[in-house]
Amino acid sequence: MGGIDTEAILKRRDFFPRGLVQPEGGYRFSLDSLLLASFAHVGRRQVGVDLGCGCGPIALGLLLRQPDLHITGVELNPDAVWSAEENRVNLHFIDKLTIVQGDVADWRPEQVVDFVLANPPYRALGKGKSSQGEGRETARFEAQADFATFARCAAVALKTRGKFFFVHLPERLPELMADLAEVGLMPKRMCLVHGRADETAKMVLMETMKAGGAGLKVEPPLIMHSGKGKSTRLTEQALEFCPFLACNTGEEE
Repeated sequence: MGGIDTEAILKRRDFFPRGLVQPEGGYRFSLDSLLLASFAHVGRRQVGVDLGCGCGPIALGLLLRQPDLHITGVELNPDAVWSAEENRVNLHFIDKLTIVQGDVADWRPEQVVDFVLANPPYRALGKGKSSQGEGRETARFEAQADFATFARCAAVALKTRGKFFFVHLPERLPELMADLAEVGLMPKRMCLVHGRADETAKMVLMETMKAGGAGLKVEPPLIMHSGKGKSTRLTEQALEFCPFLACNTGEEE
C-alpha cells in the first residue's frame, strides 16, 4: 500500500462494518448482508458479482475475508452507488471492487463469472409495512425487481457450475425454489437463521449452482441470540459464523 496511509486503512478494515458510508435517509444495511458475506464460500482469485450491492457491505465483507477476489457491484440507486464508491476507496479495495450503476432486469457482465451474491428485496410490493423513501422501498420490496429477476440475472452471469449465494425469507422458499429451477440453478447448501433456539427461522442463506447435480446439504441452524431483554447477547455460534458482528456483542440487532 505504498504512498497511502496504510495504518489508517487497516484500522478502517478492522472497524468494519462500522464506519461504512450509507445513503442519508436511505436504506440501512443490516446483519443479513454480513451473514451472507460470511456464508459465501468461493475459490481463490475468483471473479464475482454482487447484484443490488447497496453501499457494498456484502462484497466488502467477502473481500476482507478473501482479498484475492475481484467483485463487480451492480446497484440501481445513484446514492447507494456513490456510497459504495466511497467505501471501496476508504477500505482501499479500488482494484478489487468495481461499482456500476445498473438494473438487474437488463444488466449483464461482459464475461461470465465464478459467483454471484445477492440480498434481494424480501417482500412483494404491498406486503408488509411500507418504507418511506424510494431507496428504502426498492431495497425492501419487489418494486423494481422480484427474486425471479435476480435469479435470471445470476444464471446468465454465471459460468457452468458457478455459484449463486443469496439470503431471503424462509416463508418464500417454495417460490424461490421454483424460480431457481426455472433458470437452471440447483440448490446445494442451505442454512436457516433463527433469532433464538425456540423461535422459527427468520432468514435462509442459500448456495446454488448453475447446472449442478442433485443433492442439498442443510447445515445446522444458526442461532443468533441468547437471553432476554437487557440480557440479550449474540451467541458464540453467531460470532464464530460471522466475526463482523463482534461490534454488536452487547446489544440485540
